[in-house]
Amino acid sequence: MIQAMINQRINQVSADELFSQATQFNIPISRNQAARVAARVRGKNIDLFHPAGQEKLRQIFIEELGPALAQELDRRFKQLMAKYQ
Repeated sequence: MIQAMINQRINQVSADELFSQATQFNIPISRNQAARVAARVRGKNIDLFHPAGQEKLRQIFIEELGPALAQELDRRFKQLMAKYQ
């Protein structure tokens, strides 16, 4: 049930919400980057608990935020996801 809620949230994320969360966790992204990531994720039915969904999200991060920040986000993501698997 928690996994379904997490997937629903990521697939409905707004740019403002994404920017706010990034700011809260000291992730250095601009509002423009948050908007681009949110637009690419929203409505795509990405399953964060499936390897293909994780790879899709990783690729979006690489393309929109660059490889260094994408790698840091992937590290943090894996730590967070470990709590819910």
